[in-house]
Amino acid sequence: MDTWETIRIRCRRDGEKIKVVARELGLAPNTVRKYLRQNGPPKRAARPRARLLDRYATHIDELIRSTPKVTAVRVGSYLRQNVDSELNVDERTLREYVAARRAVLVPREAFVRAVYAPGDQSQFDFSPMSVLLAGVLVVVQLFVVRLSYSGRFMARASMRCDQPSLFAGLLAGFMAFGGLTRTSIFDNASTAVKRILRGRTRAENEAFTAFRGGLALHVEFAAPAKGNEKGGVEGVHGYIEDNFFRPMPSYADLDELNAALVVFCDASLAREHTTHHETIGDRFAREQPMLQALPTVLPRACVTKYARVNKFSEVCFERDWYSVPTRWAHRNAVIEVYEQRLRIVVDTEVVAEHQRGNGKGDRFLDPRHYVELLAHKHRAAENALVLSDGRIPDVLRDLFDRYRQNDPRTATKRWTQVLTLLSDMPVAELAQVVTHALARGTDDPDAIALMIEQKRAPAPSLAIRTSALPTAARHEAPVVNLAAYATALLIESAA
Repeated sequence: MDTWETIRIRCRRDGEKIKVVARELGLAPNTVRKYLRQNGPPKRAARPRARLLDRYATHIDELIRSTPKVTAVRVGSYLRQNVDSELNVDERTLREYVAARRAVLVPREAFVRAVYAPGDQSQFDFSPMSVLLAGVLVVVQLFVVRLSYSGRFMARASMRCDQPSLFAGLLAGFMAFGGLTRTSIFDNASTAVKRILRGRTRAENEAFTAFRGGLALHVEFAAPAKGNEKGGVEGVHGYIEDNFFRPMPSYADLDELNAALVVFCDASLAREHTTHHETIGDRFAREQPMLQALPTVLPRACVTKYARVNKFSEVCFERDWYSVPTRWAHRNAVIEVYEQRLRIVVDTEVVAEHQRGNGKGDRFLDPRHYVELLAHKHRAAENALVLSDGRIPDVLRDLFDRYRQNDPRTATKRWTQVLTLLSDMPVAELAQVVTHALARGTDDPDAIALMIEQKRAPAPSLAIRTSALPTAARHEAPVVNLAAYATALLIESAA
């Protein structure tokens, strides 16, 4: 009865949100909604009948008191082994009974409300959210970092919650705040922690340690399964989910989504802080000068991996394959993995850069990486994977078909002669020149190369330098003596 009355007062009269009331009362949101739909007080439940497991209550209570987290399956095994070998009870009944007895015997955990000083602490974490990107339902990973004193937060969506996304989110967050807090709270995710040791000691991931060291950020880790230790950022995730991702938004791409999130985070500065009854913007104005300055040189938001370039001039990362120029085949390479792209370095030289894949066994092959090899192995061009599946424009494939119809013996050689031009120009530009050449009635590789040179040649200057002409050809402007005209004009005006 008291719970029903409290729910109706806080939700109907005071206008509090259902999720907030449910969280503080320890109820499910659906239970709160059910009480709100009832016009009258709830009826007293009938006294339950004696259940099968009541006769074993003493043994079950002893197990729960000695081991509060004992599972219902373990309780059933204990009863069959030590009390009644013929006990026949289904798992659901056993779980419900053990949960009811645990609620009576084990008191619920109490908490202490915390107070933070300006610039003292921040919290950050990931949470999955659903959104439509280009009309496709996608589950993105929402990264949020929140200042504990002011409540100011920054949210950023990524396609994954790995280390590059974590590093990019931290950089974006603290750059938006204009400084660092003295400490920051994170959970025990594998992106930061390799192993949980005794107490608060953690064996950190080397890449995470190097990044936070370069950022001069002190991180403390929450206790396992203790989400209340970073309850501020957990609450912000719920707030963003309710006010930004419901109803489900639709954006063209991830960049547009993140731009909208920036506007949403900035608009939250005008929102009133739920505890201190002043705006988040006012509290942030007091906290921002207390933040520690960011390092002059910020660390890169990337992770370094090592790989071997195979005989097909490809390196593998997370089950995806990426091409490099063929002259670097059979070499050791370093992969710099960023949030949405990666770079491949061989001998301190960046040899390739690709859009990062999703780990589904795709191959990201650049035709420009293979033109040097195809110039020597032109017969392999017809069935080359790098020149198939839409990796080159249709006009280049049509050019090969035209060569093959005219002379099949020299078709691949002439075609690779044109493809060699990709070594110093983009694929789209070459396709444009080939289209122009075919429109003018020529498919000769030398003519296509000449058209590219003419296109890139600077326009001739039409200005004539007189210093380069012979003296006889120079034209000098005549000098007119206006003294006589000026004297006559003065005489006329005096008269």
